[in-house]
Amino acid sequence: MSLWYKILYQIGVTPWEEDPTIGAAAEQISALFDREENERQPPFGQALDLGCGSGIWSVQLAMRGWQVTGVDIVSKAIRQARKRAKTANVEVRFIQGDVTALRAVGIEPGYQFIVDFECFNHLNEVQRKAVGHEVSAIAVPGATMLMLVWTPGRRGPLPPGASRSEIEVAFPRWSIIQEDGYVAQSALPPWLKNVNLCFYRLRHDI
Repeated sequence: MSLWYKILYQIGVTPWEEDPTIGAAAEQISALFDREENERQPPFGQALDLGCGSGIWSVQLAMRGWQVTGVDIVSKAIRQARKRAKTANVEVRFIQGDVTALRAVGIEPGYQFIVDFECFNHLNEVQRKAVGHEVSAIAVPGATMLMLVWTPGRRGPLPPGASRSEIEVAFPRWSIIQEDGYVAQSALPPWLKNVNLCFYRLRHDI
C-alpha cells in the first residue's frame, strides 16, 4: 500500500485530495464532528488523524478547537499538510510515520477522538490488526473513532475496502455504536461508482 501511495503523491495524482470541504459531503462531515463535540465540553482534547494526507481534516478539526496530531507515511503529504496548517493559521502536529506503529513515532496515550478517512481501506489484515492495537494503546477509555470505509470488493489497483466485521476484528476493544451512509455517493467520479462508502463510529470500551 505505502509504495503505491507514495508513487501517486510523487506524480501528483491524488484524487482523494480533491477538496471535500464543500458541498453535501462537507455538510455531513461537519455534522459528524458536531456530534462528537456535543458530547464534550471545550476544549475538546486531543484528536488523531490517521493517514492524514495533506491535512484537510486535521486542519478542519484544529479550526474547531481540537488539539490535533496528523500522521502519514508519505513525506510529501506531510509537507503539504504543514503548509495547509500554516495558511490556515492553526497549530497541528504532523508526523511522518506508519499508522501501524504509532507509539514508535512518538504518539503517546491521551487521545479522545480518532479519525480514519479511508486509511483502513488500504491495509492488509496484519496491518489492520496492528492499527487496532496501536489505536487502543493511545486512546483514553471512552474515546470515539470515526472511520470512513469502502464496502469490500475487487477493484484492480484500488483499495479493497473493508466490512463491518473486518473492523470489529481489528478493533476488538471497541464497539461500533453508529453507522451512517455517505450522502454524496452520487457525486463520486465514474471510476468510484461501484464503491459504497460508510461512516462507522466506534467507542473505546476499555
